[in-house]
Amino acid sequence: MPRPRTPKVIEAKERIIGRLREGFHRPGQRFLSNRAVAQTHGLSYQTAHRLMTELQAEGWLVRAPGSGSYVPGPAHELRGVALVFHARAKRQGSFGAQLLSVVREALRGVAIDCTVALAETTSPLPPADQLPVFWESPELAAALGPLQRFAVLLNDRPPPGLGATVVDSFSVDDYSGGAAAAQILTARSGRRRRFAVLAGPAKDVRSGERVRGFLDHAPKCEVVSAGTWFAEEAGPAARRVARGGFDAVFCCNDRLAAALLAAGTELGLPRPAVVGFDDAPVSESLDLTTIAIPWERFAEGIIEVARRRLAGDTTSASQRIFAPHPVMRRSHLAI
Repeated sequence: MPRPRTPKVIEAKERIIGRLREGFHRPGQRFLSNRAVAQTHGLSYQTAHRLMTELQAEGWLVRAPGSGSYVPGPAHELRGVALVFHARAKRQGSFGAQLLSVVREALRGVAIDCTVALAETTSPLPPADQLPVFWESPELAAALGPLQRFAVLLNDRPPPGLGATVVDSFSVDDYSGGAAAAQILTARSGRRRRFAVLAGPAKDVRSGERVRGFLDHAPKCEVVSAGTWFAEEAGPAARRVARGGFDAVFCCNDRLAAALLAAGTELGLPRPAVVGFDDAPVSESLDLTTIAIPWERFAEGIIEVARRRLAGDTTSASQRIFAPHPVMRRSHLAI
């Protein structure tokens, strides 16, 4: 007579069926190995093997010889990538324009088909056979979690919960970049100099983290919010900082640095030492020292994820946070 089943085994089977019934695992997705089931539920390997065989016999899982167990049903086959960017990416020289250009050219360089959609407001989700790559489209990214549909999120963190399991993300350590800017300016100008920060929009998380990193390493400074990321809209704040007689200014992106330098020239004032952020095209034309976004690493990571997803990989998503690095230029560091 077979041994009666222990409560632990009964509970393990019920939990696995519950997850499969509720759609937590996607059709066509590879399921846990026997060893992983044993470790997850505190079972012996032999018991886990018998349990998995039972689940396969009951139709909850299907067995692929030499490969493992899979969730029944056809997997969604991805055939290309859909780049879904906010319409701000149309603005020449902007962060979004630079990011879109880098990502699009990288995908084309490895022969991955991609489409581009630019929208002011929330647009429809791309077709199911495309891997969405989002920039500044948080509502769309959040909608994919309950659908258990894979996507990539750029320069942001994925929504919590189910979204974090299917949305791969690439972002920058903005706090570290702000701290690096403070260290560069302090080393160049000394701790007793007067510092200022020209920040981006007041409620923008990235601007806030850059400012926080700077203040933690150079606390005695004035922070002025430009209320924007764009030079043509930052004039009043830039002129206020230019008139302040500061020795060194950290601008939370390169367009704000351009606005500050233009304001100083317009007012006939001496230029402070300036450090920007992003390494946008304008930084090179201004010969501006800046904290650079690692554009190439962004592109490499997106290609790697796109290739895996297009090949049918259904493993859980990951979050990658890149450290920005300084690009030292001379003309605006001299005091």
